[in-house]
Amino acid sequence: MQVRHRIGRGVRLVAGAALAVPVVLAGTRFGVDIVARAAGIPSNAQGIGGFVNGAKALVNPALVMVAAVAPLALIAGGLVLLFGGRRGMQIIGTSLGVLLLLGSVTALID
Repeated sequence: MQVRHRIGRGVRLVAGAALAVPVVLAGTRFGVDIVARAAGIPSNAQGIGGFVNGAKALVNPALVMVAAVAPLALIAGGLVLLFGGRRGMQIIGTSLGVLLLLGSVTALID
């Protein structure tokens, strides 16, 4: 029992440290500059313009990735349904829902 308690405490410490790193980086703006440069957001963009440019630069690659994975998720969901699993429709619905959500965000930004 004590060994499990020690393992659980170690896992909690690692998870806490992993959550603290983004908070510290957000305070230094180090991570923000990296993402802004990678997304191609101009440094003089202020207010809503900077937000829209950033969203557009980050949503397009995400849409491509989801569009590439969605057919695999549809096949996996179909196989789960074929073998009697109850979660097949959830897999199919989630993959299509995420694809439609990202597509609508892209349409709103444009």
